[in-house]
Amino acid sequence: MRVGPAKAGAIAVSLGMALAGCRSTEPGGKGLLGWGGRGQQAQAAQNSPPGPPTGAARPNPPMPPPPNAAGPNAAGQGVVPAGYQHAPVVPPPPDLTPISLGPSDTAEELAGEQKSYWEKTTEKLTPKNLGKGIKKAIGRGPNEAFARKKFAEGEALFKEGKYLEAAKCYSQAADRWPDSELEEDAMFMTGESYFFADRYPKASDAYAVLLKKYDNSRHLIDVTPRQFAMARYWEQKAKIDSHWYPNLTDKTRPGIDATGHALSLYNSVRLHDPQSPTGAAATMAIANIYFRKNRFEDAGYHYDLVRKEFASQPDYQLAAHVLGVRAKLRSYQGPQYEARPLTEAEELIDQTLTQFPPHILGEERERLLQARQLVRQERAQRDFQAGEYYYKIRFYRAARFYYAEVIKEFPDTPFAQMAEQRLDETKAYRPVPRNYFAWVSKVLPESKYRHHR
Repeated sequence: MRVGPAKAGAIAVSLGMALAGCRSTEPGGKGLLGWGGRGQQAQAAQNSPPGPPTGAARPNPPMPPPPNAAGPNAAGQGVVPAGYQHAPVVPPPPDLTPISLGPSDTAEELAGEQKSYWEKTTEKLTPKNLGKGIKKAIGRGPNEAFARKKFAEGEALFKEGKYLEAAKCYSQAADRWPDSELEEDAMFMTGESYFFADRYPKASDAYAVLLKKYDNSRHLIDVTPRQFAMARYWEQKAKIDSHWYPNLTDKTRPGIDATGHALSLYNSVRLHDPQSPTGAAATMAIANIYFRKNRFEDAGYHYDLVRKEFASQPDYQLAAHVLGVRAKLRSYQGPQYEARPLTEAEELIDQTLTQFPPHILGEERERLLQARQLVRQERAQRDFQAGEYYYKIRFYRAARFYYAEVIKEFPDTPFAQMAEQRLDETKAYRPVPRNYFAWVSKVLPESKYRHHR
């Protein structure tokens, strides 16, 4: 579809108006609320598990200035912050207006991608669009003024310590002005309100909804420490008081499977904050939970993540190396199964002994040396049993090959002596068993399809 000069100019003007109408955000990622002091609170939450209220004063975020209010800046001058300034609208020339594009020149037509009637109909019938239509029909459609009013009410209630009432106001504000900075801030404050009300399951759900819609939210630095604190609290409570029946009384814990919910939060922290000490601690916590549950392969995988992805975090490296060795050794199921756990464990033992000096390892050094000797015996047993397999089916040449490997690679193990005895025993034996049906191949003609595949 070709567009004439007049329409092209009108399109350019329309794009200019759209760009001019975009609201700017304040440098530093403060955005709508302009908060900058929650990082320290998040670090405090990371260092101690959450618990029931102690009566201490809750941190109250500052009230955001109204959109049209001018507050003094650092220099004392009355200037509206950048996050609240309305961009000026530049009127187009009178002869070039968006109306001149014509009713049929929609964005899809100009892009050459016009939707069919069936596609438009099915798009309207999606659950998301149906929900929007129902809300609009009953008077609960998008309304910025109502959303800002509810947000202000939530701020006032939050300052008064009425966190549950504040959470309801924030939730209504997010619902009535979707896909906006106000929605993002309201979602975050919903989680904060439930967190300070000690309703951790609801706070976890609110944070999960926020990160699902705004994966790179500017509140991420505050959300991940909150998630870590709740996960550690649930994990510790599950150690002390673990029961099979549902939890119906404690509002700080999930209804069922507190450890599973803790794992989910730890994973969220690891995925959303992968390069921080909190991410390293969360990954280490996941590995420890799997280790206690006897899921040694999963534990070894996460110990490997700590060693490789968080090498700059020295607090967890020694524990990840030592516990990683134990996880790999316990995931080995015997000589009839694959040898990968043994190989990885031996490599990790050598790496640990090389990387950490004796005064750092302490008693663990002696345990690692014993573990390395145990790995050698297991590997020797694997080769010896392979030789025994061929010994039983009378393929003595293959059996002698494995016996020789045991003597060569593992001379300091008991299996080396047993292999020597087998070698002496099978010296005079035929390399392969006698073929008692060789005459059949001489009598019967050779098939012409024998060498064809």
